[in-house]
Amino acid sequence: MYKLRHFLYCRPDRVLILFCLLAILIFLRSNACPATLRLISKPSNPEPLIPAQVWQLYTTVGPREITTTHQDAFKATKIAANLAATWFPVDGDWSYRFIGTSSGARFVKEHFKDQPEILDVYTSLRVPVMVSDFLRYLLLAGDGGVYADSDVEMIKPLQDWVPEPYRNVTRAMIGIEKDHAAEDEPDGWSFRFVQHTLMTAKAHPIMINMVRNITDKMLELSLEKNTPMSQLELHDRDVVRITGPRGFKDVVFEHLSREVGERIRWRNVTRITEPRLFGDTLIVPINFFAAGQQHSGSDGASPDRRVQHYWSGTWRHWDESMS
Repeated sequence: MYKLRHFLYCRPDRVLILFCLLAILIFLRSNACPATLRLISKPSNPEPLIPAQVWQLYTTVGPREITTTHQDAFKATKIAANLAATWFPVDGDWSYRFIGTSSGARFVKEHFKDQPEILDVYTSLRVPVMVSDFLRYLLLAGDGGVYADSDVEMIKPLQDWVPEPYRNVTRAMIGIEKDHAAEDEPDGWSFRFVQHTLMTAKAHPIMINMVRNITDKMLELSLEKNTPMSQLELHDRDVVRITGPRGFKDVVFEHLSREVGERIRWRNVTRITEPRLFGDTLIVPINFFAAGQQHSGSDGASPDRRVQHYWSGTWRHWDESMS
């Protein structure tokens, strides 16, 4: 003990050295952590940006007959057995849900309970294609995943849809359906995005804004014509601009513009041959979701095909000026 006191008294600088060594030892011991604890602290299974859920639907106008079976519904929507089989059972951890008008109403009531006007619009619509359009946006806004029309065949496994370089950032993948707009066309009438196959995260702004726009436009139309929504006389042009390709195209471009901070329009994505990322949204070339058409450079044998659409649900002959 005397020697230690003498050591410290004679060389004060040694006191400082000992103090530093002691402090370092305490720090190392307090921060030591077994390797297993470090692993536990990391998320072992982070949620995917796009939920592993597939949606297909069967909608009617008004109440559905309780005697209608799923088999009848498949026939009514022209779902062929060979097409349905491509979607379920799906690969990996993906789940599949076939939903109808009534169960759609329950979904809307549950997921949008703080916005009752959305349910009012959904249950008041009397144009079949508008009910179908609206429900697909509602399903993806509420839960996310992949929506596909009944005449769409899955070609590539769902987990491979988003190209690998974009998988950690993509929250919506939107395909091009029609891509032969002329430079002098007002706002690119002949350019359209795909609506028959959609892939988005839960509550993605594109789907949320589609739901909001449809709701607002229907309420405005009812007020303007002083007519209950269920009694409104709607025309093809109304369908196109409210739930259809015109309304959808406007919402997609608005979102892309917000994501990158500049105005994005059809000229920014026309005739692309590789995916193009705008913030969280991946715009993919026509062959991803609309291969095999006889226009727009579409190639039915393209290795990029994620789905094949057979167009059996076309609800009218398109007037280009409406789209």
